[in-house]
Amino acid sequence: MSGIPFQRVTIIGLGLMGGSVAKALRSRGFAGSLVGVLADAAAVQRMRSAVQQWRISLTHDLESALRDADLVLLATPPQIILQQLPEWARHISAETLVSDVASIKAPIAQLGRQLLGDRFIAGHPVVGGEKTGFAAARESLYQGTRVILTPLPGQALNAVNALGDFWQNLGATVSQMTPEAHDQALAATSHLPHLLAFAYMAGLDDQAPVLRDLAGGGLRDFTRIAASDPDLWAAILWENRAIVGQHLQALQKTLGNVEQIFAGNDRSALRTLLERGRDCRQQFQFPPVHP
Repeated sequence: MSGIPFQRVTIIGLGLMGGSVAKALRSRGFAGSLVGVLADAAAVQRMRSAVQQWRISLTHDLESALRDADLVLLATPPQIILQQLPEWARHISAETLVSDVASIKAPIAQLGRQLLGDRFIAGHPVVGGEKTGFAAARESLYQGTRVILTPLPGQALNAVNALGDFWQNLGATVSQMTPEAHDQALAATSHLPHLLAFAYMAGLDDQAPVLRDLAGGGLRDFTRIAASDPDLWAAILWENRAIVGQHLQALQKTLGNVEQIFAGNDRSALRTLLERGRDCRQQFQFPPVHP
């Protein structure tokens, strides 16, 4: 496979994100070593048949998986990265490049720099799905996706470029931001929308027996992401809670304006607000919809 600057890739976590990286590598002809690290021997045994066709070597032994890798990709939920990175770092060699796929960047980038120095470059593919696990992973997940790298000042350009080349060879478009700018932007475009979908459905819980047969495409499309993993999203929202809270306050102000419009019987103002929302949405470039 031309273009991939690594021959020995280790992925910690083979769920939707990590599993899709592994499948994309093999489907694009990557012939190098591909190791998946799972939590324990039981997980390795459960997964063995599922990964066989993708030629992924499974292990729960950190030392053997990490010591010879050219690239280690952390594809676990963010709280696991923050908890376990000190232990993982003990087994990673001085020549290994390390990155991640988590949806929050500032705390992970800071911890990675503290433990691994210039060898850690935080990243985030802006894609996902409400389904989880290796069975949900697909080789086309990153095709047409934007991957945001958040290198810190002073990091070696050749390492940043190598990681960018890696993602581009999986079909992604790569850009760079600071970790703080990333978390501010993703709070608005991903984190708060997930919170709203979860919260809205939680608010309908008592009425679900009456309403469940009356739902149309609007409720389905608006709340699709409420089918996502609550543990994962609790971790993301908690780690970015200060910034998400700022965006939530701004939304509450907008909803307060709607209440005033209703109270004032101002239909023209309502239409103006809806038109502004439609026009704003038309400015966005959304990632491709995967089957």
